[in-house]
Amino acid sequence: MSSKYSSSSGTNSQGPSDPKSLFCYGCNKEKPIHSFSKTQQTKAKSNIHNPYVPGGKTRKKHHTMCKQCTPQQNNSLTCMLCTRTKPLEDFAKAQRKNAEKARCSKCMEKRRKADENISDTPE
Repeated sequence: MSSKYSSSSGTNSQGPSDPKSLFCYGCNKEKPIHSFSKTQQTKAKSNIHNPYVPGGKTRKKHHTMCKQCTPQQNNSLTCMLCTRTKPLEDFAKAQRKNAEKARCSKCMEKRRKADENISDTPE
């Protein structure tokens, strides 16, 4: 069975040395350590050695992903009314929570004005 990491030779007093490469579960490839974020590197190292856990290893297997495979934060939304893709700043915070039903500020303003006109007309 192949190892999910490869480490450099030699050990130090703090346990096993840092690995030179890690396995990415996103692209299923062995990649150099600099291809992973600091957080992913820390998670992978806790799989190898964690001095704060009895037995020296965590039980949970962290599936590390390289920077290319890690999903990025969404910077834009598509308005459900005008179907235009706009930056997050064009949406109210309440509208950002449900991306499928998001309405931009301009469309919300148009709707508010239309609702005011309907309520202002005498019956």
